[in-house]
Amino acid sequence: MPKRILNLGYVKGASLENYNLEEPYGLVSAKDTSVKPDPEMIKTGVDIGLMRLHIHNAPERRKLLGLLEDRNYEIMVTFAPVHLHGQTEVMKIRYAKFFNIEKEDSAGGFTYKKMFQNLKFKRSLNLDVKLTEIDNKKVDPEPLEMLLNDTGIGTVLDLAPYNPKEYLMLASNIISKVQEIFGSDKAGDDPLWDDTLVLEPKPTIPGSYRLREGFYAIIEEYEGFDFSDIVYQHNALYKRGTNDEIETNYLVFAVGKSLEA
Repeated sequence: MPKRILNLGYVKGASLENYNLEEPYGLVSAKDTSVKPDPEMIKTGVDIGLMRLHIHNAPERRKLLGLLEDRNYEIMVTFAPVHLHGQTEVMKIRYAKFFNIEKEDSAGGFTYKKMFQNLKFKRSLNLDVKLTEIDNKKVDPEPLEMLLNDTGIGTVLDLAPYNPKEYLMLASNIISKVQEIFGSDKAGDDPLWDDTLVLEPKPTIPGSYRLREGFYAIIEEYEGFDFSDIVYQHNALYKRGTNDEIETNYLVFAVGKSLEA
């Protein structure tokens, strides 16, 4: 399977407080020097909202295994920022969700969900992102999806105003078990992405991206990929000057300063 290359874009000119759904906003690389990182975010902490998941291509490995073709993609999303408690303890908060997505479609119910609040970090914020296609002819994740929804872990992690430590440990343990059962190391399952994005308010780490408030898009590169050809509008990514959504997998998330910090 060819290597999937991810790129992180930043939406220019839009902010969480000033955003017009009808206006097309341009994108640049999150490493672009025009994106001015904000060192104050180390002091305030950040909130992260997952906004849109669009699956255009999944690996379709089930064909290679001789399994029945499925007109849907069954996708598991995991998104884990590093969270610091106090000065020394580091915990990973995981969000995970199953989606049944028709080809060239977005994940229903994914839009505008606030997932992580009051994230503290010292020098950088690591985001581990993984999308896995699950072969639903072998396992049925519906009971676990119901569990995640019933506990609220798979829908919204609302951390404030209480001490979230025990709740987060429970969430992390449940998601770890989900990954053991349905993870990409199982036969018939294929990871779409598996990457760690490092956001820095300086930045100093080689390869890190610039952290500031606003909208970010993780985009899987395609032939002829260029940020200047993409606009962010109606909470989705379109080919500039058209009504056509870009023909690739992408995930949009928002970053804001924590109001509770």
